[in-house]
Amino acid sequence: MKIAVLGDKDTALGFKLAGVHEVYSFEDSSLDMERLRNKLLELIERGDVGIILITERFLQRIEVPEITFPIILQVPDKSGSRLGEEQIKEIVRRAIGVELKR
Repeated sequence: MKIAVLGDKDTALGFKLAGVHEVYSFEDSSLDMERLRNKLLELIERGDVGIILITERFLQRIEVPEITFPIILQVPDKSGSRLGEEQIKEIVRRAIGVELKR
């Protein structure tokens, strides 16, 4: 299974440098949001993509179908997480059963 990344140019570059091969970069414009949504739907339809990483900022701007596979995970961009510290702690607690402490 492959990992695909959808994000701004800085996020995309970071994942490319980390070795991810399926990386798609978009600008923060209405036209690019349509392109992003179309790329997301294309990746969902493919059978070889298991995880799709998308920046929080972009995920908030597009409509995503409710699916169980592939897994779609939101990641922060260079400006940091929009979820807030408490929400991230809760996500980690639910995912791995450990509460993060400062």
